[in-house]
Amino acid sequence: MAYVQPVSVGIGQHQMWGFSPSFDPLKYLSEKTKQKKEINVLLINPGDIRHLLETLHEIENAKEVAKVNVYIWEDTLECIAREMILTRIATDQSLSTEARIQTFLEAYGNIEIHKKTSENLSTYAKQIYKDMAKDAEKVAPIFNLSRLKFKERDEIEDVLKFVSSETKFNAKELWDNRSRHYLGARYDALGNIVDWDYSMRMKDYAPIIHKLHYRRWRARGIIVERQGRCTEPNRTLASSIDARHRKRGPVTVRGYWSDIVVSPYISFGVHTRDMSFYERAQRQYKKHSVDICEHNLTKIFEKIAPCNVKEVVEKTPDGEEIQILEAATEVESDTKKEDKKKDPKTKDNEKKEPKSEFDWASRVEVSFLFGDLKKIFARSRYHKLFDLIFISQHIAHSCFSADLNNIAAENCTIVSETVKYLPVKLPEKKLFVQKLVELGTKASWVNLPSLDKKAMNHYSFPMPEENRQHEPADPATATTEKKMNQDSYPECMYPYVFFLCNGTPPEVSK
Repeated sequence: MAYVQPVSVGIGQHQMWGFSPSFDPLKYLSEKTKQKKEINVLLINPGDIRHLLETLHEIENAKEVAKVNVYIWEDTLECIAREMILTRIATDQSLSTEARIQTFLEAYGNIEIHKKTSENLSTYAKQIYKDMAKDAEKVAPIFNLSRLKFKERDEIEDVLKFVSSETKFNAKELWDNRSRHYLGARYDALGNIVDWDYSMRMKDYAPIIHKLHYRRWRARGIIVERQGRCTEPNRTLASSIDARHRKRGPVTVRGYWSDIVVSPYISFGVHTRDMSFYERAQRQYKKHSVDICEHNLTKIFEKIAPCNVKEVVEKTPDGEEIQILEAATEVESDTKKEDKKKDPKTKDNEKKEPKSEFDWASRVEVSFLFGDLKKIFARSRYHKLFDLIFISQHIAHSCFSADLNNIAAENCTIVSETVKYLPVKLPEKKLFVQKLVELGTKASWVNLPSLDKKAMNHYSFPMPEENRQHEPADPATATTEKKMNQDSYPECMYPYVFFLCNGTPPEVSK
């Protein structure tokens, strides 16, 4: 009988995308914390910038908050460099929204990308490298690297050099090697195993992900592929681990050490407030997760960084239509020009008050953290600092302790990611939630079941009756497995588990 590797082997050692939907951290602050002018948020190993993008998208609604300081801790410096590159893509106003979405999705979840996308990533990496050479602490638009050591900044520069270079990185072979190691003797039945994982696991909690898309990603590591086949390696997904060679001893191995089981669709492609994406015809969804990804990212990109170029469609002599990007410059009226000439203070005001490129850049700052978490928890500079702390399921086992109370401010909300979107059995998902509650209670945290259920309802979508797994069963006819699945409800459907440190329970803003 073939040995079956645990799901943790398929998830990998390094997290390059999230295993839960994006959310706005300001939404889950307590009423007393919302009265503060400056909010400090800590994201522990989020894996990507999904929560940061949601914060930038909703920052205008929090008018009473003057400044939001976001601290992101990652277990790899490659992930930090990758997050800066993804932010550059999201805020690049020289590209159309459609081009940014295509570039972002390929860089986010494709192991192989188009040549044009590879060139864009190389350009962004060079830009960030030059910014770090000019100022080692501040990187546009909102990043602060002063919390990192000089050695760590140098390693980030090495990662950026690797992304912008043509160093050999056989992504296709690395993906295949990971799949072979995970499946072992079952690799020859890859198609059947993927069908089983989708039908028996993923379809229960994310049926909007199309079966063909999930199968393509499991086989080739591609989530989107338009305008031809992807052939260039995505170097932003490369990371290094410590290994031991049989002859040379300890070595550092660069490769692909991230997820090959869950898929990147979860962060942006499963939930949306527009219910039209869940319409069905002939028992099939009319839309799929890629459509939801594009819809969600379009709203975010157009809000935080509107495109300053416009598309002009022109016809060639042969009758073909081509799209040309032109700078969308605003032509000033003669009246405005005359007013400027009449008012001598206009030029002085423009010099004294230079406008920021983005309105939110002055209200949000992102600082990166790296290193031993226990040492970070013990530092005096972070004592009672954070108003909200997010903990990824990847690192929850080492964060759920009383040490976190040292950095949690009064009325601090702790949000822990669950394994709802992982391909494990429903009773195991409930057991994970129960373990989080048990560890949180030992750390003197107060569980907030009302917030747990509100988040579950918020991040749920209408599923057809034939797909529901938690129908009231007749005890006389229910099978043992079905009864276990029903007993695991509703904890198995919690995307997050909420706790409170030192204060009264917060309320979710409407």
